Amino acid sequence: MNLWTRFLVTALGLIPFLSTFALNDIPADDPHRHYFEHLSEVGIMRPNAEGFFRPGGSVTRAEALTVAMRAGQIRIPEKTEVTHFGDVDPNVWYATIVDRGVQTGVVKKGAPNFRPHDPVTKSEFLAFLLRATATYIGNHKTDRNIANDVPNESWMVPFFGYAKKYQIAHIDANNNYLPGRHLTRREVGVMTYRQLRVHHGNIETKELIRLQAAIKQFLQSVKSGNYQDAEFQVHSILKLNEKIVRTRNNQDAVAAQAISKAMKHLVESLRNFRYEKNLAGISELHLAIKQTKRAGQKSERMRPFSEELTQVINETLLSFQLDNVEMPSVAAVQP
Repeated sequence: MNLWTRFLVTALGLIPFLSTFALNDIPADDPHRHYFEHLSEVGIMRPNAEGFFRPGGSVTRAEALTVAMRAGQIRIPEKTEVTHFGDVDPNVWYATIVDRGVQTGVVKKGAPNFRPHDPVTKSEFLAFLLRATATYIGNHKTDRNIANDVPNESWMVPFFGYAKKYQIAHIDANNNYLPGRHLTRREVGVMTYRQLRVHHGNIETKELIRLQAAIKQFLQSVKSGNYQDAEFQVHSILKLNEKIVRTRNNQDAVAAQAISKAMKHLVESLRNFRYEKNLAGISELHLAIKQTKRAGQKSERMRPFSEELTQVINETLLSFQLDNVEMPSVAAVQP
């Protein structure tokens, strides 16, 4: 089994995975550890000789381009005599990578300098990564209101539109992508792994990833108090869920249905609380928690979302407790 086949079958959860690389600074319970193990195995991002991945370390533009080119399996020549930028010496280690990046369109030649030693920003790396993996983003050029800090007429729109659809890059609770943020090795690794999972996944896998991204957006809307947006997102989630149920008759589909039902109950509870129908709202929260518990039991991949949704439901219950009435948390009354 070659390295790329190994990435596909393990990253998509088809066989158990055992890494041959020590990651001494990544705890066993780190939620992204298996991401970094996969990236190490296929030679995209590896720890240093001492076994340290350095997740908090900074990433230069030259290093970020290297990661993106490896992710796209773009062949790099051993040497080059060409320099496209005034600050790239043809004898430095990254010269061939930058040259090949220009040739393949991963790097757009417009500025006089490449700035290889500058820290890479989120928008720059996202562009490198999607271009290197030959990802079609043309259908996202007309996306609007992607995030507060992604202007509708910006060159970044199709990149972040795609990223939002498949949860490639982190968007905060205030609906900001922070495109100018300097990335750490952790963030570069997470974005790369998530893109490869989409890039190499089949239609069913992509639909499941889209569902997970939509659930994440729903949770952020609820946490920020944007209940109208959350209600709108439930309808999108239900449509995605229907597609998954039609194509996948398995535990993921059952869990997805349960989470969709939990969200409907949560939205209905918020509507009841808005009109001071507190008892009805609490009843809906109890129904929601039963569905999140079912989802967590049915699917390992959906469990993190069911757990986060459970937390949101408990927080909602605490926020809307009846005056002078001591109410148990939803978790305390689980059957």
